[in-house]
Amino acid sequence: MNELSVLIVDDELNARAALRGMIESNFDEIQIVGEAASVPEAVKLIHKFKPKVILLDIEMPGYLGIDILDFFDTNEVEFSIIFVTAYNDYAIKAFELAAVDYLLKPTRIDQLKRAFERVNQQLNALEKEKYQVLKSNLANRKNNKIVIQTAEGLLFKETNEILYFKADSAYTHVFFTNGTKITITKTLSEYCGLEDTNDFLRINRSYLINLNCVEKVSKKDGGFVLMKNGEEIAASVEKRQLIFERFKDIIY
Repeated sequence: MNELSVLIVDDELNARAALRGMIESNFDEIQIVGEAASVPEAVKLIHKFKPKVILLDIEMPGYLGIDILDFFDTNEVEFSIIFVTAYNDYAIKAFELAAVDYLLKPTRIDQLKRAFERVNQQLNALEKEKYQVLKSNLANRKNNKIVIQTAEGLLFKETNEILYFKADSAYTHVFFTNGTKITITKTLSEYCGLEDTNDFLRINRSYLINLNCVEKVSKKDGGFVLMKNGEEIAASVEKRQLIFERFKDIIY
């Protein structure tokens, strides 16, 4: 792992001390340049020390941690952010869909190690827009954007632009409402967290569908759903029932 300079930002002294102790005891290649108890204090230290990584708490008095980006122009964002959060599972999906790194409190050494390794791999590919996606998702309390990692870079999409994900061994094909598709080198299971948004459902082993793009649910031929692009996808009785549950309030 390359040497990284790190700024710790958390309004709780004990939380900062715990992170500092964990890093100093286990990561010789990590240099802690300072600590901040608030976003304004962090902004000053970022300008002063130019850290490569910010370990950033989300909930702090006065500002959310993500608000730190409001203090910098796009060309000034030369650091990566690893969010440290006590948010619940639902809100965590906002982090996952925005493709940003995060650690759950209380933080474990193995989590911290993986986060630093990811930063090392992606340090030269920082995209400020992915943080804006996170900010939007957290503000709306509904995860309406997803960042898809492709061979060419990061693809930003509204979830309502996605028809379905289709498994293909170690690959996944993503089909969009405009008729296009892409292939990514991730398994379908890595996208099943989208089910927690209540807009997606893994209808069978091979398909994760956008429920808002279903045209018809049929009991014929063993049961299937008809998608907006005309694709018929097999669905068990149990899965069809889940779809009915999803739309029960608007069934007449």
